[in-house]
Amino acid sequence: MRNIVKEMESKFSKHADFFIAEELVYKTVIYLIGFNTLVDLTKSKLYVQQMASRSASVKALFLNLSSQINVDTEQIIKAVLAGNLVVLSQDGEQNAVVDPIVQNLRRGIEEPKNESPIQSSMDAFGEDININVGLIRKRLNTERLCHCSYQVGELEKRKLSMLYIKGRAPNSLIEKVNQQVNQIKTDIETIDDLNKQFGQRRLSPVSHLFATELPIQVIHSLKKNRIVFFLDNCPFALVFPHLLWDMLGSANDRNFPFVLSIMIRIFRVIGVVATLILPALYVALVSVNPEVFKTDLALFVLKSREGIPLSAFLETIAMVVLVDLILEAIVRLPKSVGPAITMVGGIILGQAMVEAKLVSNLLVIVITAVVIASSAVIGMQNSLYIHLLKYPILILASLFGILGVLWF
Repeated sequence: MRNIVKEMESKFSKHADFFIAEELVYKTVIYLIGFNTLVDLTKSKLYVQQMASRSASVKALFLNLSSQINVDTEQIIKAVLAGNLVVLSQDGEQNAVVDPIVQNLRRGIEEPKNESPIQSSMDAFGEDININVGLIRKRLNTERLCHCSYQVGELEKRKLSMLYIKGRAPNSLIEKVNQQVNQIKTDIETIDDLNKQFGQRRLSPVSHLFATELPIQVIHSLKKNRIVFFLDNCPFALVFPHLLWDMLGSANDRNFPFVLSIMIRIFRVIGVVATLILPALYVALVSVNPEVFKTDLALFVLKSREGIPLSAFLETIAMVVLVDLILEAIVRLPKSVGPAITMVGGIILGQAMVEAKLVSNLLVIVITAVVIASSAVIGMQNSLYIHLLKYPILILASLFGILGVLWF
């Protein structure tokens, strides 16, 4: 036993939170091993003492503590790294891997921070994968809900759960996904790392996975023959596959009458189209195809651009890039600072640029409409895709005018 203890001390000598604590049970010394940042040592000692009072001997104690007893040294090391408590006897003949009384490192169930459900429950997923799966089982209590668990990664082993409804999700899709997940050898640190495991979508504006923090959206996706992934320490459910139509429809839409839900989706389509083509149309109609305007409208546009030294394309690119930088700054900055940046960037800076004759009033109206319209789609990630797609359309419009917009 001393050899195992010395080996553990040597292996984890540079870990300040590693502990080897001695405990006296039946006049015999046992060792408690683990990380005090993961295991509550005080409560764990109390638990071992309580179990010892119910056991007739040290051997009985180990049997009562755990079903994983007398494992080898390699498994002991893996158990300690996984956050378990390892109990060793002094004579070296017995050991046990115990589910510890863990430190509280998880958030409770909170309200969603990235999505705003309307007339729906306000629960949101957290970092604990078991709690996330439990939120789904609580709402979808059927034996057809299947749960598959995986360990993925090379250096960082992470739990990955796959949920689907038996009989709804196609068997061919389940088998293909199961094969792809089992072939993952690299570490999965981000959602995009997992997304890349399913291949690249070169011509599609959406990714394979759709991230949501709402249980109601996950249940709706499961009923629509989708597969849902939960990644440990990731407060989102990942719906697979993610289709283009998912950018325009949400589970919350079903809380409204049918006519209203259809109108909401129509408005989202209008928002996507406006985001993509409004800046391009401005450039095309002002610089390439001004003959499309009626005379009075052409004179109005010409007057609004009077004295502006930049071309319509450079003017629009400058405004679009500036607005995207402001939106990115709002996302990254603390909430206490974000509204101030919005005020400075959206109002003061825009008005100053108009008064300085750097951009036209008409372009400011167009860009404002684009910012509002781009927020109508479902999901932050989808909104970023739409923001990105407007740049190639803008370039085509500056080269070929309206034909470039229609060609895209």
